[in-house]
Amino acid sequence: MQITYVFALTLGMFTCALAFASEVDFALLDDNSDGLISRSEAAKVSLVADAFKRLDTNRDGALSAKEFRHFNKHL
Repeated sequence: MQITYVFALTLGMFTCALAFASEVDFALLDDNSDGLISRSEAAKVSLVADAFKRLDTNRDGALSAKEFRHFNKHL
């Protein structure tokens, strides 16, 4: 029971932090610094991972900085 409570509390705090963040940092997700966010890099942030297919407007399997800016505008 305590583990469930701690998990719920931690998840709630993380969700609040994301809600108050003005944007997700592109450079922090771009692990290999290639200027693109791959699906595996996007997996680090569930909001980005969930929106990946919708954001990848040119369907190349990666998010460019331009495509990613659209995500931050609607965060």
